[in-house]
Amino acid sequence: MRGRWASAAIGAGVARRRAGAAMDQQAQANDAQQQQAQRQIEAQQRQIEALQQQQPQPQSQPQSQQEDITQKLQKYADLHQKGILSDEEFQKLKADLLSKM
Repeated sequence: MRGRWASAAIGAGVARRRAGAAMDQQAQANDAQQQQAQRQIEAQQRQIEALQQQQPQPQSQPQSQQEDITQKLQKYADLHQKGILSDEEFQKLKADLLSKM
């Protein structure tokens, strides 16, 4: 009887160790994924800041200025569609561009 109890205890210990190792692996994978997501977020924020810092160049012709604004609006829409810009950021940038018209 003792042998069975000892065997069961050893088996339980092995199972706990394996489960713990699997949980550690999963935690490490989650950490790596989180770090990658954070790097992507930071890269997107740098892109957004670069777009916000772009200042429109003075145009001698109103038609050229309107085309420039249209191109920027299209660029912002593409970034929004790709998920780089949030809805709020896109609306703010769009409002800024439209106010310049």
